[in-house]
Amino acid sequence: MKKEVRVEIYQIQKKIKINEHFIEKKVKEIKKFISPPPEKIAIYFVSSRKIRELNRKFMNKNDFTDVLTFKYSKNYGEIIISVEECLKNSKIYSNTLEEEILYVIIHGFLHLKGYRDYKEEEKKKMVEKQNKIFRTIISRNEKK
Repeated sequence: MKKEVRVEIYQIQKKIKINEHFIEKKVKEIKKFISPPPEKIAIYFVSSRKIRELNRKFMNKNDFTDVLTFKYSKNYGEIIISVEECLKNSKIYSNTLEEEILYVIIHGFLHLKGYRDYKEEEKKKMVEKQNKIFRTIISRNEKK
């Protein structure tokens, strides 16, 4: 029996509307590519200001980012996403907002499973895996 991923989504920011149903559905597909998936993931949608504050506090980087990941145990972690940064990136990469959010959620999943992106070689391996998962999941359904 395959392990079910429990995903809790918290909409902290109110500025930009997100299709949470799309996100929840797609997140469940990620587990097919990451084995074993974490048992529980909390995903927080926050403002750019909030993610910058968290980035400064926990990563010692005084800059905006689209995603931060915190792994608390083998089976639990949090993915913090700046919806505003994802919206900017969606326009650059010609994705919908939800697709861009899915892309950074995959990035967070990979961090929770031990992938690193601090060194160029690690980053290349992680981005290749991230892109493969993203393309496969998105190609299964038409864009929304």
